[in-house]
Amino acid sequence: MEIPSTTAGLLIMTGQVTDAIATPVAGWTIDRVGTRRAWHATGTLFVTIGFSLIFAVNNNGNNYLSVLVYTSLIILFQIGWALVQISHLSMIPSLARDNNQSNTLTTLRYTASVICGIIVYMTTWAVLKDDANLNNVGPADFYRFRKIMFIITGIGLSAVMLFYVGLRNKWNKLRTYKQLQENEENKDKLPRNFLKSSIIYKVSLLYMASRLYTTLNLIYIPLYLDERQSDELSSIDGIRSTVATVPFVVYVVSFITAIILNFRKQSDTIVYVFGSLFSMSASIWIGIIGRNTSKIEIYTIATLIGIGGSTTLVTSLCLTAKYVKSNGFGGGSVYGIVTFTDKLASGLAVFAIQHLQNSLDENFPNFYSSVLAYVCGITALLGLLSITTLYCCPVSEEGL
Repeated sequence: MEIPSTTAGLLIMTGQVTDAIATPVAGWTIDRVGTRRAWHATGTLFVTIGFSLIFAVNNNGNNYLSVLVYTSLIILFQIGWALVQISHLSMIPSLARDNNQSNTLTTLRYTASVICGIIVYMTTWAVLKDDANLNNVGPADFYRFRKIMFIITGIGLSAVMLFYVGLRNKWNKLRTYKQLQENEENKDKLPRNFLKSSIIYKVSLLYMASRLYTTLNLIYIPLYLDERQSDELSSIDGIRSTVATVPFVVYVVSFITAIILNFRKQSDTIVYVFGSLFSMSASIWIGIIGRNTSKIEIYTIATLIGIGGSTTLVTSLCLTAKYVKSNGFGGGSVYGIVTFTDKLASGLAVFAIQHLQNSLDENFPNFYSSVLAYVCGITALLGLLSITTLYCCPVSEEGL
């Protein structure tokens, strides 16, 4: 799009800030105004318009009008994304008859999200594979990314239509928090303010740690592999090919793990602990070997990251759904707060890491391996400590 790097950074920051603000607002609104179906449809419309128009017109990113157009479309997209995400998540406690069914729906939802990541990856690869100058993607490839956008948008809209048709007889079950308050049978069971419940902060911290671990790994694994390309051994070993394939391995392993988790017999807290151990083992491995890794070790580490990230994300969402269903809170508000902490932490973490990278000497050879080892390792440890507070100090009246 020929957008200057400073302008691109501003647009990305605008999207992150909008997403962070829109998430809790969307959660509160979805619980109290209208229906989840209406908000989900509205969010889908916003996402479709915003995402499509970003790639539909190739504006010159150097003028203020183009920046204003892109900013408006990004804001529209992020608001729509928040509405879709929160309304969809908040349907789980309403549709599920018990915690087991809630866990199944949560696991299936995460499995579908991993499939989406694989589809995007494969679509991008299929469209770009014939480009002889693939290593230098630039403005001349705009039409290729426009094609990718149309394919992905078409698949997404088709999935939404199937979703609406599949739930056509279940929409009456998706009662809002306001409707629950008006039901005399449940009126005395509903707490006045879920923010006064300590467990909401524990669950939020749990999900934040899980999501942050996965996000940081997906961002910095390619940079870590690129960092290794400066080594003569890495070039001989064909490490360049792993820059594309390692993230794909993480997606595939996450998909397989999510399917296996659907048949788990242990409690969510125990499963989360095992997932955290897998996550920490990957970080420790990177910390020990640094950049001196073979391709086999790289793929093994990717497997550990996929298992750990998938396990902790699924179980943290299951615990959140259990919390909502056990206490009668509005699902939108709870999911809005939980995901808000994730978005805020992710934005701050990436900003801090990049600022630190710019402050260090350019000759610092192991920066990204240190990020994967120490930052991701500490994040996994934080999740482990968070689940310990739920396991060792349960709050029985709050449903866990």
